[in-house]
Amino acid sequence: MPVRRLVRAARRLAVRPARRRTVSVVVRPHTGRVDRLVANVRGGGAAVELCLVGADDAHGRAEPDRGGVPVVRAATVDDVVLAATGDYLVFHDPDDAIPPGAWAAMAAALEDSGSDLAVGDHRTPLPRTWAAELFAAPRRRATAATCPAALVDLALTNKMFRRDFWHSAGLRVGASTEPAAGDWSAGSGGAGCAAVLAAYLAAASFDVVPRVVCESPPRDTTLPVAEQARFRADHLTARLGRLDEALDLAPPGWRELAATHLLPPLHADAVGGGEPYVAALRAGSARLLDGLELAAVPVAARLGAYVAGHGSWLDQALLQDVLADNPHGLRAHEGLAPVPEGLSLEVPDAWRAIRDADRRPRCWAAERWVPDGDRLVLRGASFTEYVDEAPLPRVSLLVPGAAPVPLPVERRTDPRTNEWAGRAWEDRTSAGWSAYADVPLVAGSGSRTVEVRAGGTTTHHQVGDPAAGPRPPCQVDSVSLAAGVLSVGGGTDAFPVAVAVAGRRGAGPQAELVVTQGRFTGEVSLTASAFGQRTRLPQGRYQLNVSNRNGTAVTGAWAPGLLDDPPELVDDRQRVTLTAGLGLQVRPPLRAGERGAYAQQTLRSRAGAASRAPSYDRTVLLETFAGRSVGDNPGAIGRELLARNLGLDLVWVVDDPAVVVPDGTRAVHRRTAAWYDTMRNAHAYVANASAPYWFAKPPGQIHLQTWHGTPLKRIGEDRGPGDLATWRHRRRVEAQAARWDAMLSPSPYCSEIFASAFHFGGTFWETGYPRNDVLLSAEAGTVRERVRRRLGVTASDQVLLYAPTWRTHLGQQQSKPLLLDAERVTAECPDVVVLVRGHYSGTGEVEAFPDHPRVHDVTRHPDIAELYLAADVLVTDYSSVMFDFVLTDRPIILLTPDLEQYRDVERGFYLDLEREAPGPLTRSTSEVVAALHAPDDSGGRRAGFRARFCPWEDGRSAARAVDHLLDLW
Repeated sequence: MPVRRLVRAARRLAVRPARRRTVSVVVRPHTGRVDRLVANVRGGGAAVELCLVGADDAHGRAEPDRGGVPVVRAATVDDVVLAATGDYLVFHDPDDAIPPGAWAAMAAALEDSGSDLAVGDHRTPLPRTWAAELFAAPRRRATAATCPAALVDLALTNKMFRRDFWHSAGLRVGASTEPAAGDWSAGSGGAGCAAVLAAYLAAASFDVVPRVVCESPPRDTTLPVAEQARFRADHLTARLGRLDEALDLAPPGWRELAATHLLPPLHADAVGGGEPYVAALRAGSARLLDGLELAAVPVAARLGAYVAGHGSWLDQALLQDVLADNPHGLRAHEGLAPVPEGLSLEVPDAWRAIRDADRRPRCWAAERWVPDGDRLVLRGASFTEYVDEAPLPRVSLLVPGAAPVPLPVERRTDPRTNEWAGRAWEDRTSAGWSAYADVPLVAGSGSRTVEVRAGGTTTHHQVGDPAAGPRPPCQVDSVSLAAGVLSVGGGTDAFPVAVAVAGRRGAGPQAELVVTQGRFTGEVSLTASAFGQRTRLPQGRYQLNVSNRNGTAVTGAWAPGLLDDPPELVDDRQRVTLTAGLGLQVRPPLRAGERGAYAQQTLRSRAGAASRAPSYDRTVLLETFAGRSVGDNPGAIGRELLARNLGLDLVWVVDDPAVVVPDGTRAVHRRTAAWYDTMRNAHAYVANASAPYWFAKPPGQIHLQTWHGTPLKRIGEDRGPGDLATWRHRRRVEAQAARWDAMLSPSPYCSEIFASAFHFGGTFWETGYPRNDVLLSAEAGTVRERVRRRLGVTASDQVLLYAPTWRTHLGQQQSKPLLLDAERVTAECPDVVVLVRGHYSGTGEVEAFPDHPRVHDVTRHPDIAELYLAADVLVTDYSSVMFDFVLTDRPIILLTPDLEQYRDVERGFYLDLEREAPGPLTRSTSEVVAALHAPDDSGGRRAGFRARFCPWEDGRSAARAVDHLLDLW
C-alpha cells in the first residue's frame, strides 16, 4: 500500500483526542485592530490561534494574548506559518467574513476523512464558472485526477490545510508582507496560487465542503473603473505571472482548465481595462496558451483567447458583446461559431470550430415515478449540446442483487423541455423520453436507482416510489387557474374549512372550502390589496395556508402527480407553478412556447427579421421603466390620449402581474409572443428609458423618447469609460437614439445634456415633463386627499417622502439604500409619517417596514407624482425627484452623507449641488430631524431652482407632447 494511503488510513483509525482542534489563522497584513480580527475569525466556529504577519504594529497594539486567543507574530507570511502551532492552517484576509461554523465544518471533514486539505465555497463578486460543478455535493478523499475542477480554485482563503502536511510538502506562499488588497482571495492569480496548486497535487486526498466558508466583499468598487485593481494592467501582469508560475507545477490538462475558467473573466475585464490592459493580457497569457489542446477548450473561451492574443481593444469588446448576448450557446453554422461584425482580424477555423469540449451531454430525469395505467412512467430528457439529433437513451433499473433491468423507452415531445435545456439556438422539444416499468419492480421500494446512457455518458438518478411517504392530512390533487382564481380540490381527513395564500410580497383573502365525505373543493383569489385597490399578487413565492374549524393550521401538500407532471397554470396576467408543500410561485403569464432561451431567441429573431412597416396603425405602445409601472411621462401622455377619445388602442407594457393598467387600456406582458408582436407592429412607441437591447425601430414606426427625469448625475456617454456592462449599455442606447423620432425635454439644461449623453442629434420637443402636469392642475388637492386616505394618513399627519437614488458603492447594487433612519424620525417627530420610495428597479424587492404603523414602503406605488402631492416634505439625495417636487414649493431636504464619494467617484454631477440645491444638505438622520423642526427658509432657493430647471412647466406639457405626436401620425 502506498505510504500516503497508509498515513490517511492511520489518521482515520486514530483515536481522536479529547481536546478541541486548533486552527492557526494566518492573517494578511492589515491596519485593523487585533480585537476586531478576533471577533471576525471567531465566526469560523473553531478554536483559533492568530498568526499576524509583520513585525511592526500594522495590526494595532496587541498583548501576547487577546481575549483568550493566542497571538503569534513573524515578519513574513512563511515565517509566521513556521511559528504556528495549530493542527490546521487557514489564511485570512481581514476584509473577508467567515460564516459561523465554517472552519469547524472543514475541520470536521478532515477529521472524518483523513485528507490533507479541505476546500469550501467562496462567495466573491468575481465570476467563478467552475464553482457550480465543484460545490454541487460533498466530496471526500478526492484527488486531482477524480476532481480536476478543484485545480482552478486557487484562492488561499477558502482552504484548510493540515499544518503537518503543509510543512512536509514544502509549501510556501512567498508573498510580500503587504500584498494588494484582496490578493489572497483572488483565485485566478492571487498570492499563493502556486502553493495551492502544489498542495492539491501533493495531497494524498482533499475534501470538498459544499458550503460557504469565506465571503469577500467588493474590494475597491468605490473607485472609478480605471483605478480598480481588476482593471489595472499592472495588477493583471502580476496575476498572470503567478498563473505562469503555477503552470510550471501543473499536470497535463491544467492549461486547458485555465483557458476555460481563469482567462475568460480577464477577457471580459479587458473592455474596462482599455488598451494597456489588452497589451498586458496579450503578453501575459502567451505561455498559458502555447500548445493549447483546442478540442478541450469550449469555443467561447477559445475565441476570447485568440482575440486577446491577436486583436485590438475594440476587437475584444465586440467579441465580448456577442458572448454576453449569447449566454445560452452560440449559433453555429456548418460547425463554426460566429464572429462579430467589424472584427479587424480573421479568426482561423480551428479556433471557431465546435469541438469535443462544446458537445456536452445533458440528462434530466424526474424525481418520482408517475402512474400510467397499469404501469409506471419516468419522464426525462437527454441531448448533447451543439448536436442536432438526440437519439433515445438506454434506460435501466438497477435492482440490488440482480442484473440491471432494461426499460422500454419512447420519444416524448414537449416544448417545456426547452426550459430545462436552456439552449437559445437549439430546439430540444423532441429531446424528451418516457421510460416504463411494471409496478411490482418499483412499488414499496421507497426509491430506485435508474441508469441512463446517452451521448456517450452514463448518469444515475434516484427516482422515488409514487406511493412513498405518509399521506398528509390535506392533499390537493386537482388545480386550475382562470381570471386570477386558483381552483383546488383534494382529499382530507382533517376537515379543513379555510384556505388563504400568503407570501413576503403580499397575501390574498381567505376562502372557504367545501368538504364532503373526505373531499374538498375551493377557490383561492390570487389578489392582494395595494394602495387602495386590489391587484394580482406580485411575482414571488407564496404558500397556501389551510386551517380547520378551530383556526389551527393543517399540514398539506400537492399530490405527487401534480409536482411530477405539473399542469400548465396560466391565465391572462399570471402563471403559477407548484412547489414543495403547498407552495406557489407566481410569475408573468408566459406559456410553454414562450418560456426558455430557445423560445425567447425565436421570438426575438422573428420580431426583428421583417423590414415591413408596422401594421397596427391605431396602436400606441406605452412603456415606463421596462414595464414596472404605468406612470411617469408615458402615463401622462396615455391619459391625454384617452381624454381626447381618438379611438386609439393604448397598450401598456407590464413586467409584473401586480401592475394595474388604467381603464380604457390593455396590458401586454414582456417576453410574451404578444409583446414581441406589438413591439414590432405598433404605430407608435412611447417609452421613458431605453428599449430592449435587441429592438430596432421598424420603418415608419414613431418612437418618442420621454426619458425619466432631469439629471443631476452624469448619464450615458458623459459618464466616461466603464466595464463591459456599461460599455454595452451606452453602445445600445446610442444606436437606439439615432432612430428616435423625437425626445421630450423639460428645459434647455436637459436638451444640452441629452444631446451630449446620448449623441442625439434629432428633434427635441421642449414641452416640459407631462408627468408633472398633475402637480399644477386644478385636481391636485383632490388627488392629495385621495392618496393620503388610501395610505391611511390623516389630515394632521406630516408626510415625509423619502426617495433616495440608486447606489452601487455600498457593497452591492442597492435600490433601497435606507440611509435615513425612518423609525428614528417617527420616534422623534410623533406627527410624521414616512413614505419610503425606492428606485424603480426595487419594485421586485420585499417591502421594508411591513408592520410599522408610521413608515410605509411605497416603492410599488404606480405613480410617484401622486406621492409628491401627498407629501409635505421631500428627503432625497441625488435623485431627479428634486427637480419635480420643487414645483409643489414644499420643503426639500437633501440627505447626502456620501456626497464626495457619489459626486467625485461613482457618477459625477452636472451642477454644483452644494451651491444650487433647492434645500439644505444634511449628513445624518439627526440633521434631517433638526431641519424638520427648523423654519423653512429655502423658498428663494426653490424659486431659482424652478426658474432654471422647470421653465416650461405649466400643467399643459402632456397636451403639447400629444399635439406633436399626432403631427407625426
